[in-house]
Amino acid sequence: MGEAFEWGRMEDEDDLLDEMENDLRDLNLDLERTITTGLKTAEEIERLTVDEKLNDVDRALYLLSSGQDVQRISVVRDLAKLIRENQVEGMRKVVPKVREVLHLSCQELQEAATVAFVQIAEDKSIPPQLYAQTFLQTILQNIDSRDPDISESWLSVLLQVIKFLPKEIIKRDILSIAIAKGQLNQSVQSRLASCQIIGKVATRFDSFMIKKDVLPLVTALCQDVDYEVRACMCKELAVVARGLGLEPTQSAILPELVELSNDEESCVRLSALETIVNLLSLLDDETCNQTIIPLVCKYCDNAMQNKDVTLPSIAKQFGKLCHGLSVNLTEEQKIWSLNYYRDLCIFGLHEKPTPEEAMPEPPTAVSSSSESLDITEESPRIQALYKEEERQRECRHQSAFNLPCMVLFAGAKNFKSELHSSFASLCDDPEEQVRISLAKGFHEVSKLLGSSVHIIQGEFINILRDDSLEVVAALVSHLPETCEAFIKGFAKNDSKDNCFSDVIPALLSAESRAAASRNWRLHSDILDKFSCLAKCLTSDQIYHKFVPVVFHCITSHKPLPVHLAACRTICVFIKYNRKQEQRQELCSQLIEECRNHQSSRYRRLFLDVCVYLMEVFSKSFFNEHFFEKVLELAEDPIANVRLRCCTLLPMLKTQLKLPKDRQLLQQLDLVVRKLLVMEKDRDVTAAIRQAACDMDKVQVAVQSLTAKQYFEEDFLDQKKEEEERSLLQAEEKEKERTANPVPSSAKSTSSERRRTDTKTDKMERTIGSASSTTSNTTRKASRLKAVSSTGRKTSASPTGPPSHTANRAASKSMKSKKPESSHLNDSHSNATTPTRIPSKANSSAGKKSPLETNNNKPSAIRRRAGSDGLLAAVSMRYSPQATTDRLKKKETSSPSSTEVRRASAGNVTHDKKSPLQPRRVSGGTLESTRKSSSADVTRKPSGGSIPQPRMTKTSSLRSSTHNTTPKVRRAAKP
Repeated sequence: MGEAFEWGRMEDEDDLLDEMENDLRDLNLDLERTITTGLKTAEEIERLTVDEKLNDVDRALYLLSSGQDVQRISVVRDLAKLIRENQVEGMRKVVPKVREVLHLSCQELQEAATVAFVQIAEDKSIPPQLYAQTFLQTILQNIDSRDPDISESWLSVLLQVIKFLPKEIIKRDILSIAIAKGQLNQSVQSRLASCQIIGKVATRFDSFMIKKDVLPLVTALCQDVDYEVRACMCKELAVVARGLGLEPTQSAILPELVELSNDEESCVRLSALETIVNLLSLLDDETCNQTIIPLVCKYCDNAMQNKDVTLPSIAKQFGKLCHGLSVNLTEEQKIWSLNYYRDLCIFGLHEKPTPEEAMPEPPTAVSSSSESLDITEESPRIQALYKEEERQRECRHQSAFNLPCMVLFAGAKNFKSELHSSFASLCDDPEEQVRISLAKGFHEVSKLLGSSVHIIQGEFINILRDDSLEVVAALVSHLPETCEAFIKGFAKNDSKDNCFSDVIPALLSAESRAAASRNWRLHSDILDKFSCLAKCLTSDQIYHKFVPVVFHCITSHKPLPVHLAACRTICVFIKYNRKQEQRQELCSQLIEECRNHQSSRYRRLFLDVCVYLMEVFSKSFFNEHFFEKVLELAEDPIANVRLRCCTLLPMLKTQLKLPKDRQLLQQLDLVVRKLLVMEKDRDVTAAIRQAACDMDKVQVAVQSLTAKQYFEEDFLDQKKEEEERSLLQAEEKEKERTANPVPSSAKSTSSERRRTDTKTDKMERTIGSASSTTSNTTRKASRLKAVSSTGRKTSASPTGPPSHTANRAASKSMKSKKPESSHLNDSHSNATTPTRIPSKANSSAGKKSPLETNNNKPSAIRRRAGSDGLLAAVSMRYSPQATTDRLKKKETSSPSSTEVRRASAGNVTHDKKSPLQPRRVSGGTLESTRKSSSADVTRKPSGGSIPQPRMTKTSSLRSSTHNTTPKVRRAAKP
């Protein structure tokens, strides 16, 4: 049974082969017959032969006189080039011959002449006066041709040439013809030509000339008896109005426009609506409020009530009308506009034709001639029904096209209440063209919504799941812009979770349906647009959801564009992945699936991927992961793989940078030498030789030399490295955050610390200002006291400087304090904290100053370790009540700094808070305080001179703090 089946299948294959051979034989016979009939005879070849010694002008004259039609057409097509190169001879000999030939030429020659005449005018190779004398006269003569196609072609030439001619020629030669053709005794075709010429002429004249010469003809043509002439002139009213200006337009153009908008013919009303839209930018607010807005509302209401054929055009222009009149519309008029637009979006969906209008009555008996006549009488109703359906579909199609404009008109805040229902209706429209139009503008709507873009996320998912792949293709074409708008909207909306993750199943569904279809262009476009998701989704979502799909497209047997799109997307996924382990795994998987594949097709694909890798990644990343893998393919057993590898060698050399990549450069040179010596394939040998020549021209970048002079590619590579480095840093921070989570109690403690620090800073500023105010008040009081007692200013007698014993006691107290405050930075405290010396009054009484008491006898609160205890002590120490008490004690117990400085003239007293400064006491003896351990002061006793000590940074800092309240030292935060 199996053998019989195999034998029958072989017979069927033999029959198919015989049929194919017969078809090929017939095809060859047809080809031979075609070639035989296409050959020219010897006589025809002789007639087409031209003497090679003739120059261009003579050859053109010969071909125009006695050549075939094909040769004449070639001469006319090259007329502009001939005049450009030989202007004098060409204008004197060739152009008159061309004008002579055009009278009796065929239509193809006429069309070639129209193109040549326009090109000559655009080149401006001859003066305008000469062009008007020769070519313009020919154009004006051929406008009146009896053939409507030829006449229309030359009319289009005239309309294009007008902008290159001066005003005098236009007024003398063209305007007179337009006026003559616009008379009522002329044909309809002539009056239509007059309307078009007037529209072009109005752009070249000033307002006075238009009002004087053109406006009467415009008014007459607007009131023409033929509706085609009225419609044509109505379309040109916008151009004429711009040439006239605002005031003449209000007095002359607007009345005609209002009358034309109420015309009985639909095409005239459509032209009036288009003219109104084009005039909105010219009219002022008063004209729009009083004339245009009532006219538009009346026009639209009548069309909707009568279900006019102009409704598709109204839907097309409605977006421009609302946008142009948005400034002048009141709130009621805006609501009317939005209601009217909603009616257009659902026009025809909820209306069902009656059975009498929809279908003819079915026959009740056997068909006869009379019944067949009845069916033919009902057929116009069926045709009208089909036209009605097309009109309704076109209304919704244009409404979907104008949706972005209406969103801008209504505003993003009112979208949900005013337009969301219409938007959802258009997304679910039964007509495919309507959904395609909406999908093409979806990205514009998402941009306009801003933070409210989450409203249309459901419709976005529905369009991605649409049954029609054409709708999906329209949405995917702008997928990056749409996704970016969604991400920005979610960021502005402060959403806690990324709602965009709900779109992932719809995206994967669209890709799977495109892969199952034969539309490989759509599939490659979807894979290419998937690269934008790297900036929209997390690395885990990309790695677990999209990477397997893209790798499946790479490894499966798909068209080459699908492979390349998938490879580009994988490169982007690797670049923007924030986890180093996943990046390494993706690189290894790419090498394993392509580089190490058994099929040479995938190994060649890997070389194509390397081109994208060089574009996306930095040079250092590529050299680290892929450079050596590419060099290994230079020894591939398949010649095509080696051939492709040879073309990449010059690009590999540009990726190197010395001295870092010296070893890679040596490997590259070794591979090139080996191929030059051992390669046997002819194509690969030629390719490696060309690659070697190209590599010699490539200059390897040297890091020490190129650091001073950067090129554009160096800046781009530096930018790529910074992006990769930032991704690594973000990954490290995320790992640290995951490894060391901050508890809620710690967060609250840190916030309390920040608040305490802020309060402490405010207290310090308050204390400093209070201290300075108190010292100033003390100085003024002492001065007033001295003046009142002696009648002149005298310096107060100080109580005297502290003795050596007091200095030693102060230093001992500071030493005893140091172990207790070991948690503070010693170097910082020594550099910034002055040595506090108790006053004489306090020392003689056996009492310590408040500052010394607080520093040498810490309380229980100050013994607490950490910054919290120190801040608590500071807050208690510098409370307002404690600050007031200390200031009062200081005023009563210690002399002011002013009194110390104003000692007797014979005594030299330096800053008492600096232990390195020498001071002369009342007895004339020289006495210095104890120095710090860093330096000694040598004194010269002879001559009573004062030794100059070597000042250190510490002493300068301490001397600068004279007569100031000591600042609070903060503990460094752990």
